[in-house]
Amino acid sequence: MKNKILLPISFVVTVCCMAFTSGTPVETDYTECLKKAGSEWGQSCPDCKVYKDSYRVKLKNECAESLDVMICVQESSKSWKRFMFHAMPPNDTMIAYACEGTGKYLKWAKKAGDKSITFPSIDEVNSQYKE
Repeated sequence: MKNKILLPISFVVTVCCMAFTSGTPVETDYTECLKKAGSEWGQSCPDCKVYKDSYRVKLKNECAESLDVMICVQESSKSWKRFMFHAMPPNDTMIAYACEGTGKYLKWAKKAGDKSITFPSIDEVNSQYKE
């Protein structure tokens, strides 16, 4: 008797669940894969003649896919210094820096090789994120 009742109920529940789920795939925000793994002030950085006010930020790819990444680090002049990393493997880390930093950084990521997404230009970043 229980089987005669449970079978139709489970069928109805399954059909209802299928009717209310969309067939569209969920987009992944790959920028969420980049997690801050540390930062430091006053360390030597490439291209910095003086680095007492330098700011370095270290980010880690915590997703299972390789990423193309753009990081911008703000200089004390309020302009942004851009760093690009292509095909950053899972669990890999990268460092971006500003010679005279403010401690602010911006990050963008996409699945490695995805040509349908473009990162903003450095001019767009500098005009959009002035503060």
